[in-house]
This record gives sequence, structure tokens and C-alpha cells, in this order.
Amino acid sequence: MSRAYDAVLMHPPAIFDANERPRFFGPMARTVEEGTEQLIIPSIGLFSIADYLDRNGFRVAIDNIGARVVADKSFELAKYIDTINARVCGISLHWLAHAHGAIYLAKLCKEKHPDSIIVLGGLTATIFHYEIISKYKFIDLVIRGEGEEPFLALMKSVDASRLSTGIPGSTWRRDDKIVVEPSAPSLKDLDEYEFTRIDLVQPGHWFFPTGGSPDVPYWQLPVSRGCSYNCATCGGSSYSYKRYLERNRPTFRSPAKLVEDLRRLREQGVRAVFLFQDPRMGGRRYWEGLLGEFKREGIAVDHITMELFMPADEDYIGRISQLDVSVSLTISPESGSEEVRRRQGRYYSNESLFRTVSICRKYDLPLLVFFMVALGYEDQMTIHETWRVWEKIHSVQRGLGGVGFGPMIVLDPGSRAFDDPRAHGYRIVYKNLEDHVKAFSLPSWHQWLNYETVKLDRRMVANLILDSLERSIHIREKYGIYDRTTAFRERFLVRLNRLILSEVDSAMSLDEGAREAKIADIYDRVKGYIDKVDSGKRACARATVARGIEGMPNGRPTPSGPAAPPRSRAISAPSPRPGSARPLSPPGCP
Repeated sequence: MSRAYDAVLMHPPAIFDANERPRFFGPMARTVEEGTEQLIIPSIGLFSIADYLDRNGFRVAIDNIGARVVADKSFELAKYIDTINARVCGISLHWLAHAHGAIYLAKLCKEKHPDSIIVLGGLTATIFHYEIISKYKFIDLVIRGEGEEPFLALMKSVDASRLSTGIPGSTWRRDDKIVVEPSAPSLKDLDEYEFTRIDLVQPGHWFFPTGGSPDVPYWQLPVSRGCSYNCATCGGSSYSYKRYLERNRPTFRSPAKLVEDLRRLREQGVRAVFLFQDPRMGGRRYWEGLLGEFKREGIAVDHITMELFMPADEDYIGRISQLDVSVSLTISPESGSEEVRRRQGRYYSNESLFRTVSICRKYDLPLLVFFMVALGYEDQMTIHETWRVWEKIHSVQRGLGGVGFGPMIVLDPGSRAFDDPRAHGYRIVYKNLEDHVKAFSLPSWHQWLNYETVKLDRRMVANLILDSLERSIHIREKYGIYDRTTAFRERFLVRLNRLILSEVDSAMSLDEGAREAKIADIYDRVKGYIDKVDSGKRACARATVARGIEGMPNGRPTPSGPAAPPRSRAISAPSPRPGSARPLSPPGCP
């Protein structure tokens, strides 16, 4: 990046040094497959901020550092950051899963560019704003809440690499004193901002998938900002917006503006778009206006995905089916247990869920039904309820749509459950940002879990996640979604993940040097076993799992021979069902 910029907005990798040190990501990448284990899909707010700065005369770029790290396992991040020339380096810390990557990226930026202003923003940065400025001296300022107007004010105030006072919604350091400026008001008109400026992104190819469904260039658009619902574990709930982002109610993008957005995206090569947030939150007049505008003006892309935050009736689904474009829907009941779902903040029955599934089947609309596991008050009885619901949905859909699930891994800061865990069936393990950053420095996903429940400790949570993976494989094979070979590979990976948990836990009792050597050895062996499965050596791989990691052959001519170098330093869990209509951010989350 040789060009000089006023601001470069960066999306960090989840784990800063995953290409250098072994990491076992396990099921972390299941929720949004296209995001990879490094969660490379940026928050949509980066694009509205970048466009707003650009329209006001500032030279700005969005740099997807996470995508660069994933695309090139030999990518030298420090050398690359050295090439950046910007007065302000803005780093997104929206999702907690990026805590490790964001903090270490900020540190590197300040080391390479001590005169640049290092800024963090996003939901997680907002929650932990005081701690960030208190503990991390290489970060100059945190922008709290909605960032478009505060970031513009920041850019106007920057003079000779010094900060001026009075930037709304900012927390910063004056000498040794922390200054918390008054919050900025929430945006009133979402139509004033743009979310389609793909031309500002570097590298420009990252959002073009090479697999999955749809296998075409895709993007995401917000129907609204804010939420009417209060799901317990969601950092984008009504509670969170009111308490931390100064937003008392959702603001909706006009139907005409969304039609214009789709046309602009099509002009840039995008053919599939995920419209996140449920239009029905805006009331009947809004959603009827939106579907009517789509019907009159047409939808410029080939496919759209729309969210259902609650079950839908035949009137709504029938009108969606009349759109002259391929459409899929997604709904997130979270649990098949009505009691667990109610405690989660979703107040509807399995009967109403099945009715929605049946209506979608009637109108040939694919519906992805998304679940989570190891929620508050979850136990063996409730998880079996969830598994039975999975199977019933498959029996009704008969291949149209699908069932997805993802482990929570981290409970959202700023959610009701994080702020009042006992009331929602949780115990928080890592309570501040620094603890999370340290946790993400550990080698395995099960060590990153930031919560327990009142019924499950962290190891039980991890085992329940793997049990659910195995059950989903059985159901997908039963209904013809997986063939026998695919099912074998997926089961093998689950069993391998169980062994990884035990082996990593054992390695943690060693001193630092021996521990790192042990973790590297586990990684190399696991990589070798996966390569054997992928090359069709099923019998050898089955025997490998049966004997455990220590007893398995590693594919070397002799026990003392060198192991083949891994292509990546990360191991993931089985991937979700191929061909599922998967949104670009976790369903139900802004």
C-alpha cells in the first residue's frame, strides 16, 4: 500500500499469529463458513464510515488484513504494515472474537508508525473503551457507538498528528488522564450512508468465494440499524443498543434506497446479497412497502437471503415467493427446547417453527434453520430435544433448505447474559478484554470459551458441541445430504477434535519450551492424519484415531524422519453442509 491516505480502516484477523504458531480452531469457523476460521468478513459499519470520509474529501481505504493472512500463509504482516502510509489507522473491534487480532495489530501499527493515530471502534471496543485506553498505551483513541459522525469529526480535528478535544463518542488519553467525551447521538436517517463501497476495499477479491452456496460474488446489506428483540446472548439486542450505543429504536433503510443499493452492487459484479435484520420489525407498512418496491422496480442481483426473527405466516412468505428472483430465508430458534429458547429471549413454539418450515416448503423457498448449543440451562435432555427438532425439520424440508448450528465460543459482551450472567444461566470466565486477549493466545478453541452455564462446565460445553456435530453428521447422512465418504471424513474429524482436547490439556502442564514443542508435534500429526483421510486412506486413518494421537503413524519413512510441513498452522472442525444458503453474518445478529 504505497499510496498516502488520511485514514486506513483495517479489519483484523481473529488470531494475530495463527500462521506462525499452531492453532486448533475446531468448530469456531462453523457459524459462517465463508468467513473462514479467521472470520474475515468485516463489519458493515467499516463501509459506511469509509464512504462518509471519502465523500467529505478524505483519502481513505479499507484493508482486510484478515483476508490477506488467510490468502497467503507466508504473508509477512509486519513488513506489510510498514508500507502503510496513513495519518490515522482505524482498527475494527466489533466482534469479541477479533480481540487478539485487533489488539496486536494496533500494537504493530504504533510500532511501525509512531506518529499515526491508532483508533479502535466497534461494539466490543465500545464495551471495553475505558480498559483499552487504560491498559494499551499504543492505542490513542476509542470511538464508542455508531462511528460515522465521530470518525468524521476525528479526521477534521487531526492536526500534525495531535488530537483535538471534543470529539463526540470518543475515549482518549490526555497525558495520564483518560477523557471520556459525551456520547454521540444515534443516526436518525440510515439513507444518508452507503454500504456498497466495495471499491474502497483492499484486497479487492476477498468477497468472491471459490465454493459454497451461492458460488457467486456476494455482499450484505442492512435493512435497519438497531433491533426490537432482546435475545439474551446477543450484543446487538435492543438492550445493548440502548445501554451502549444510545439507540432506543431501530432506524430503517428506505425500500427505494435498498433497490438502489442492489443496483450498485450488481454494477460492481455482486450477484447474491444477504439482507440482514427482519423487515417485519418496521411494521406491516414497511415490509409491504419493501416487497412492493422489489416487485415494481425489480431486484438487480440474482439471489437474496432474508432473515426471519420470528416464525412467519403464509401471507408474508407467499409475497416473498412472488419476487422475480431466487430467494432463501433464514431463522434462528437457537434451541429445539422451548424452555431454553424462552430463556434465550425467543418466545415461540416448535409448532409455529414447523409451520413456517412447512409453508416455505409449500412455496419452494429454501429455509436455513440455525441453532446454537450449550446455551444457558442447556443439559443432556434439552439437547436431545434440539436433535429431534433437527431431524423433524429435515423430514419436512426433504432437501430444500437445511439445518445449521454453530457453537457460541464467546458470549457477546454487552449482552444481557454477559452483564447479568446468573439471571440467564451463565457464569463468565473471562470478564475483561485483557483476559480474552490472553485466552486467544492459547492453542485450542476449547480454551477460548469465555463462559460456563449453570449446568455445564467448559469441558462439558466443548463435549456437547462435539456431540452435536456427530449427531448432525448422522442426520445429514440419513437424509442424503452427506454421502458415506463425506460422513466418514466428518466423523473422523470430530473424533480427532476429541483427541486434540485431551492432548492439548495434557501439554499445558509442561514448562513453556516443552509445551510449545508438544503443541507443534500434535499439530503436525493431526495435519498428517487429515491429509491421509483426504487422500482416501480410510483404514489407516481409522486406525490412527483408534490408537490416539501418541500412537499413530505420522506418514514418515522412519520414526526419526522429518514430518512434512503443514500448509497452514490452523486446524478446523468439520465444515457445515455444502450447498446451504448461509448468510454473511450470524443470523439474528447485526
